[in-house]
Amino acid sequence: MNSYIQLISLIISFIYGIVLYYLNLFNIKKFNNKNIIIKSLIYILYLFDISLLYVCILYKLNNGILHIYFILCILLGYGIVCVKKCQ
Repeated sequence: MNSYIQLISLIISFIYGIVLYYLNLFNIKKFNNKNIIIKSLIYILYLFDISLLYVCILYKLNNGILHIYFILCILLGYGIVCVKKCQ
């Protein structure tokens, strides 16, 4: 993988972390007062879909190569938005 594809993958991972925060916020607000079984099933399906979407994006970008710093960029994007919203 060349450096251009690596940089694009890092940027996409960072943006994915930001989008992940807002999707989690929506999921919590939408399904907070449901039955515990329905809430658990929806959350498991949501996690599966989010993970599958990220893997599909990586396959399009860099043939599915996953490095630890892509995951760190997701966490960084998620953390930045979370800290910004909590202030």
